[in-house]
Amino acid sequence: MMRFEKPPAGFDNSQTLFLFLVGLVVSFALKINDRLKRSEQEKLHTELSFLKAQINPHFLFNTLNSIYSLAIEKSDRTADAVVMLSSLMRYVIRDAKESLVPLHKEIEYIKNYISLQKFRLDDTVLIDLKVDGNFLNKQIAPLILISFIENAFKYGVNPEQQSFIKIAILINHDDLILHVYNGKVRINHPEESTGGIGINNTRTRLQLLYPAKHQLTIQDNNKNFVIDLKLNLA
Repeated sequence: MMRFEKPPAGFDNSQTLFLFLVGLVVSFALKINDRLKRSEQEKLHTELSFLKAQINPHFLFNTLNSIYSLAIEKSDRTADAVVMLSSLMRYVIRDAKESLVPLHKEIEYIKNYISLQKFRLDDTVLIDLKVDGNFLNKQIAPLILISFIENAFKYGVNPEQQSFIKIAILINHDDLILHVYNGKVRINHPEESTGGIGINNTRTRLQLLYPAKHQLTIQDNNKNFVIDLKLNLA
């Protein structure tokens, strides 16, 4: 008959101590991992807030310039532009603070922005805007598209020469496809004609918020500037 030797004295205590230490190490490791995750989330939130803070004043500056131009001309449309600005800012302040917003609100914001630009530019720029697809029950990170459109107006328009901007927004199932085209025009600072801080910020936000769900292509040549973005909203 096989006989089992009795464990030496203190074996049970040593095993218990060992298991206790293993549990302590595992618990400590889990706490560190949780703290690192929270730290990364806080860092992400801080960085996104910083990027948004850079975008919003840029938008406000451009829009106020548009209304100022109307006021200088004593245009009858100045009051309408002020009302439109109020609507836009209400969206930026109230809705855009959320991590996601209804897509139809973002589209409405873009349409209002373009309408406000038309007030300022009159017939000096031809704007071709197309919006198509089912926007219901879709959500998107707020202000993720506007910098591409702002860029077209900032660097593709000169009130003293004929300009052309084309903007197309298409929803195909869960994919949003944005196409923005603007021709190159003579501006005061030609070294900046290929885009500014808004596009750089949006590129960073896309990498943070949609790391594996977007494809961004920018074509830049002597005659035009083209942006194509495919964004998966699922």
